[in-house]
Amino acid sequence: MKAITVFLKDMKILLTKPMLVLTLLGVAALPMLYSSFLVDASWDPYGNTGKLPVAVVNLDKGAVYEGKSMEVGKDFVDELKDNDDFKWNFVNAAEAEDGMAHNRYYMTITIPANFSENATTLTAEHPVQAEIVFEPNSDYNFVAGQIGNSAMSKLKAKLSTQITAAYTRSMFEQVDTISEGLGDAGEGATALKDGAGKLQGGLSTLKTNLNKLASGTTELQSGLKLLYNGAGSLKQGTGTLTQGTTDLAGGLSQLVKAEQQLQAGAMQSQKGAAQLNEGLLASKTGSSQLKEGLTASEAASSQLAAGADQVAKGLEQMMAATPGLQENEQFQQLLAASRQVAAGSQQLHTGQEQLLAGSTKLDAGQQQLAAGAKQLSDGGSQLATGLQTFGQKLNQASAGGSKLAAGAAALNKGAVQLGQGLTKLAGGVDGLSEGAVKLKDGAGELNDGAGKLASGSGELAEKLTDAAADTSSVKSGDDTVSMFAEPVKLTEKTDHKLDHYGLGIAPYFLSLALFVGALVFSTVFSLRDSNVPGASPMGRFLSRTLTFVMVSVLQSLLADIVLLYGLKLEVQSAPLFFLFTLIVSFSFTMIVQALVTWLDNPGRFLAIVLMIFQLTSSAGTFPLEMLPGWMQKVNPWLPMTHSIVGYKAIIGSGDYALMREQIVYLLIYAVIFLALTFLYFARQNKRTAAPSKELAV
Repeated sequence: MKAITVFLKDMKILLTKPMLVLTLLGVAALPMLYSSFLVDASWDPYGNTGKLPVAVVNLDKGAVYEGKSMEVGKDFVDELKDNDDFKWNFVNAAEAEDGMAHNRYYMTITIPANFSENATTLTAEHPVQAEIVFEPNSDYNFVAGQIGNSAMSKLKAKLSTQITAAYTRSMFEQVDTISEGLGDAGEGATALKDGAGKLQGGLSTLKTNLNKLASGTTELQSGLKLLYNGAGSLKQGTGTLTQGTTDLAGGLSQLVKAEQQLQAGAMQSQKGAAQLNEGLLASKTGSSQLKEGLTASEAASSQLAAGADQVAKGLEQMMAATPGLQENEQFQQLLAASRQVAAGSQQLHTGQEQLLAGSTKLDAGQQQLAAGAKQLSDGGSQLATGLQTFGQKLNQASAGGSKLAAGAAALNKGAVQLGQGLTKLAGGVDGLSEGAVKLKDGAGELNDGAGKLASGSGELAEKLTDAAADTSSVKSGDDTVSMFAEPVKLTEKTDHKLDHYGLGIAPYFLSLALFVGALVFSTVFSLRDSNVPGASPMGRFLSRTLTFVMVSVLQSLLADIVLLYGLKLEVQSAPLFFLFTLIVSFSFTMIVQALVTWLDNPGRFLAIVLMIFQLTSSAGTFPLEMLPGWMQKVNPWLPMTHSIVGYKAIIGSGDYALMREQIVYLLIYAVIFLALTFLYFARQNKRTAAPSKELAV
C-alpha cells in the first residue's frame, strides 16, 4: 500500500468522526487563543495607569523664603490634580495607611511637614534635601510598584524644576540688590583712596621708631642669655646639694635609731652576761659536789658488785656441796636471783664509772665557762658605756644634718624660682625682640600696603562702578528663569521604538503558543499508529507527519489572522510574517513529533522540560545580558531563541537578512528531528498494524 494512500484514508476516516474533527479544530485554534489572549492582555499596560488608585498625603506646613511664602507641597498637589498618569486620591495619613493595609491603593506618596522648610535651605551653611516619601504596595501588585517608581522619577524632575525656578528668581532679585550696593561701594572706595594717602605718611614715622626699639631689645636679649646660663648652673648645683643633705639627714636619723637599739641591746647583753656569770658560779659549785658524790657512789657500787658476785658464787658452791639442794625449787630461785643481782650490780658499777668520768669533764668545762662569762660581763659594761657616749654625739650630728638639709632645700627652691623667673623674662624679651622685628617689618609692609591701598582703592572704585553697570544689565525675565531651572531638554527619537508593549512581547507569546499547540496535539492524537489496517511503517510515518503538519499550518494561519486583523498587530511585511510563522510551527512540530514518537510519554515530558528551558532562556522578556551565565550559554541552542529573533525582525526592525538567518536555523532543527522520526519508522518490521481503538492518548 502506498504511503500517500494511508494519509488519504486516515483523513477520510477522520472526517467521518465529528468529535475527532472538533478536537482537531480545537487543537488548531489553541495557539490562536493562547497568543491572542496574551498579546491583547499585554498590549498597552502602561497606557492604563490612570486607573491605578494612588494615595497622596500632604503634610507640608510651608515656609518663608526671602520674605515670601513658599508652599512647595501645595504646588506639588496642584500639579498632581492636573496629571492623569494615575488615579490620585488626596487623603490623610490614617486613610492612606488603612488603604495600603486593605489593598485599596497601589502606592502612597507622602509630602513631609518640613518639605518647604528644607527646600529653602539651598543657600544655608548646611542645606537639607527636600524629601518625598514614596511607598509602593508590592504585596498588592509588584509590577504596579515598578510603574510607580518610573512615574515618581518624572514627577521628581518636574518638582525639582519648580524649586529651581523659585531659587533662580530669588537669586536674580539679589543680583539687582547687589547692583545697587556696588554703586554705593564705588563711592566708598574713592573715599578710601584719600584716607590711604594719609595713612602712608604716619606709617613712615612709626617705622623709624620701631627700628630703635628692635635694636635695644636685641642688646637686652644678649645680656639675659648670660644671666640665664648662670642661673641654670646654680639650679643644678643646689639640686645636687639638696639631694646630698637630704640623704645625709635621713642616714643620720636612721643611725640614731639604730644606735639607740644597739645601746639597749648592749645593756640587755651586759645584764645577761652578769646573770650568766652568777649561774655558772653556782653551776661550778654544784658540779664539784656532783663529782664528789659520784666518786663515793662509784666506790660503793664497786663493793656492791663484788659482794653480789661473792654471794652468787657461794650459793653455787653450796649447791655443789649439797646435792639435795639442786632439786629444791626455792634454792634454785634464790640462786637465779643472786646471779641477776650480781649482773645488775656489775652494770651499775660500769655506769657509775662513766658518770664519774662525765662529771670530771663537766667540772672542767664549768670552770672555763665561768671564766668566759666573767670576761663577757666586763666587756658588756665597757660597750654600754661607750655606746651611751656615742649616742649623745650622734644626736647632735642628726640635728645638724636636718638643719643643713632644710637650708639646702630652701636654697634649691630659690634657685628654681630664679631660673623660672629668668626663663619667663628671657621668653618675654625674646618675644619682645621678635615682636619688635616683626613690628618693624610689618610697619614696612604696612607702609608698602598703604601705598598699594591708595592705588588699589582707586582701581576698586573704577571696577565697582563698572560692576554696578554690568549687574544692572542682567536679564531676569521668565525665559531666563526657565533656562536656569531646566537648562537641558530631552528629545526622544522614535525610529527604533515600538508604540505598544504588546508589539515587543508578541514574538515571545506567539512562539510559546505555537510550541504549546504542537505539544497539545501530541496528547490528543497518536503519532505512531494509523486508522488504516495493515498500514506500512512508511505509510504510518507519512500519514502521521502530514497530519501533524496540516494541524500546524492551521494553527499558524489562525494565530496570524487574529493577530494581524483582529488585534491590528503592525508588522513590516504581512506575507513574510505568515511564512515565518509556518516555518516556526513546522520546526516545533517536528521536534515534538520526534520526541513523542520515540519515547511516548517520557518524550512529552522532555518536550515540557524543553519548553520550560525556552521560557527562561530564550530572552523573550528580559535582555539576554541580564540572564544568568548558564542561560546565556544555552540560549543559542534553543529553537525558540531563533523564532523570537526572527519575529522581532519582521515586527520591529525590518532586518530581513537576520530573519532569513533564523529561518535557516529553524529548518535545520526541523530536518534533524524529521530524520529522527523517519528513523523510528524505518526500524519497524513490515507487518500489518492493528487498528487503533481511539487516537486520543
